[in-house]
Amino acid sequence: ELTSEISSDIETMLMNGMPLTQICQKPGSPSLSKVYGWIRNNKEFADKILLSRRIAAQTYLDRMITELENADSSNIQVVREKLQHYRWLSSKLIAIYGDKQQVNVDQKIEIKWSDEDKNEIKDVTSEAVELGS
Repeated sequence: ELTSEISSDIETMLMNGMPLTQICQKPGSPSLSKVYGWIRNNKEFADKILLSRRIAAQTYLDRMITELENADSSNIQVVREKLQHYRWLSSKLIAIYGDKQQVNVDQKIEIKWSDEDKNEIKDVTSEAVELGS
């Protein structure tokens, strides 16, 4: 049974950067398949998990800074791989760190012209939309 205490514990550990697989291996924790079942069947819990993972991505970025500051020639390759992974993960969970920025534009173009001989204005907007579709 998913309780608010279990939910809160899982969220807190996720936000602190602990992977869900490790959380579920701790004594007294629910199994990974049980947590995935809760995520699948409980939208509110699923939303909380997603938010926790987004916050965790910020935790990973903070860890990146620390690891980079403490890197030396003996471990620079490992640190570089970790940094690459953290950066990729953050780009997927936090939109502002993503490589691709997308702008959605919703606009309508009206095309009208006046026929001075017949003293009328013709609206061809719907015709233009059908042609462009």
